[in-house]
Amino acid sequence: MNTHILLKYATLGIILILLIPMINSATVFASSSSSNTLYIGWVTSHPYTSLSTFNPNLFDGGMGGSFYGLIYSYTALLNVSDNGIIPCLISNWSISPANWEQVWQNETVNVTITLRNSGWANGAPVTANDILATCLILDILGAPPFPNYTVVNNHTIVISHPPGTMSPYLLPFTEICAIGLGEVALITSYQEYKPLVQQIENNWIALQHDNKTLINQFRKELHSYTPSGPLSANYNGPYYVAQITPSEIILDKNPYYFAANNVKFNQVVIYQYSSSSTAESGILSGQVSIEYSAFMSLPSTLISSLPSYYRVVNIPNPGGWALYFNFKDPWLAMLPVRQAIAYVLNRTSIALAGGSKYSPVAIPNGIPNFTYYRQYITPAVANLNPYLTNLQEATKLLESAGFTLKNGQWYAPNGSPFTLNIIVTNTPGPGETNILNTIKDELSSFGIPTTYYIETVGKVQLQDWATGDNYDIAFNAWGGYYPVTVDWYLEAMYFNGVPYNVTQWDGIVKAPNGTIYNISKLYGETVAPNSTSQLTSANDEMAYALNYYLPALPLVLQSQQIIVNTKDLVAPPSNSWFWEEYFYGIGGTAINQLGITADYMQPISIITTHPPVTTTTTTTHPPSISAAAIAGIVIVVIIIVAAAIFFLRRR
Repeated sequence: MNTHILLKYATLGIILILLIPMINSATVFASSSSSNTLYIGWVTSHPYTSLSTFNPNLFDGGMGGSFYGLIYSYTALLNVSDNGIIPCLISNWSISPANWEQVWQNETVNVTITLRNSGWANGAPVTANDILATCLILDILGAPPFPNYTVVNNHTIVISHPPGTMSPYLLPFTEICAIGLGEVALITSYQEYKPLVQQIENNWIALQHDNKTLINQFRKELHSYTPSGPLSANYNGPYYVAQITPSEIILDKNPYYFAANNVKFNQVVIYQYSSSSTAESGILSGQVSIEYSAFMSLPSTLISSLPSYYRVVNIPNPGGWALYFNFKDPWLAMLPVRQAIAYVLNRTSIALAGGSKYSPVAIPNGIPNFTYYRQYITPAVANLNPYLTNLQEATKLLESAGFTLKNGQWYAPNGSPFTLNIIVTNTPGPGETNILNTIKDELSSFGIPTTYYIETVGKVQLQDWATGDNYDIAFNAWGGYYPVTVDWYLEAMYFNGVPYNVTQWDGIVKAPNGTIYNISKLYGETVAPNSTSQLTSANDEMAYALNYYLPALPLVLQSQQIIVNTKDLVAPPSNSWFWEEYFYGIGGTAINQLGITADYMQPISIITTHPPVTTTTTTTHPPSISAAAIAGIVIVVIIIVAAAIFFLRRR
């Protein structure tokens, strides 16, 4: 080879070698300064596969509660630390008449809501009709009495609450129901759901009179409805669904969102993990920016082995996991059988199997010993039945119901083997799997062969709930947080027919002394009491009735743990009031919206100063090369290369 050519290529090679690190530095800088992407891992056994097969209707398999706050905006949030209202989509509100706190039991109370300017991701404005559509959809999933709605203009709606439903004795709870849509985000576009919404409007009087035929008809239509407009027309939150692959969901920033200028993350990538093990691998490798139970259950073993750049925030929680009995099973409809199962299961062993974030429920359906609820732990409920493990008592109860034990197997009164099948409606993490296996093993060892199966397809679940078929017991969440009162909603309403009749139970409890308790009525008194004394007595009576009758058996409390990747994310310190927002919103998703739109969570590339209501956190970074400097470096290198070539040619 010609030595001059060799020298030329050698010289160019050296220059390029010197240039590569500069190019890499420029590339890394450009990526880190412009991508600003938030990464979240979601465990699902039924991932979304493509936009072409995706129905945005969250009641027909669309992205639901886990994603509130990201793709759907809340009208208002509750500051859990002081029970103050944080306006989101609304700019202001008022309640009338002026003396409503005195006349609410006998007169209609009007709540006037005014919206700020915000938009759906297709550019259509969010209007008062969207509030109307969302409220009507939520109402048909609830139970009367329903309010009346008057749309004044695009920005104003008046919600007229029937007498006796807007209690001033629970003002924070009343406000989140009245202006915060009961902690549900704005999930329905009037334009996208107009045919269904107009049907509901046209039949509103009949629905207010609890026409169950119509209610069931509209629920069925809702669960099979497909919006006709562009996908982006269904999302009004900080982000909208932009792309879907079997492994990822890509959310792009909604430029029409009222706080779009405050949103520092341009994109959210949601990894669709097929199993907990793949999710854990992703987290351990640093793929995820933030993770909490709305997206996956974080096992204790994972928490203990996290890389040092992950920070763990622990949040005590007055809720966890329970078994909901299906009263359509004739044996489980018998009180002694449910009580026997409570005596068989060792809640301490079950909690230990789950891991460090689980603790045993001290008194099933008692009032949790939680900071916000202690005022309701009166002598009347302090000594409820703890159902401590007692196999002899369980045996006695089953025998009293006509069951017999033969060769280690219990037989029902009709002579058939007594077995149990548990439906699990979420993808369980390792901790929950261990809990389920312990439940299965303890019941089977006692002579009640037990199995469980996982069913996460919404349509199948709804069919099972409607018919009471294919399961004996459901493994589901219980408890939660309500401001100023105990949260009985899941047991008393949501899984008891309003809207999902998981227990197939009529909600009536007859106590040993003959007292009849109507659980639905009691629930109403716990959320809309006519006095503070009624509030206390209603919570006490609810605890007694559910503890005695056991339509559901709470087993474990689950502390919530949030992990923050400090390489990706600037977030408040672990003792900040901000993390208490986990208690608000569906699945704790108030954290998403408040964090992303109010500067509590920002990309690590941005120096952040939080508002004075919480501790200030500032993250500094090494000096970065500016775009102009990079351009200068590239020009200098080009000049050097050109000069070298010219010099070589002259030789």
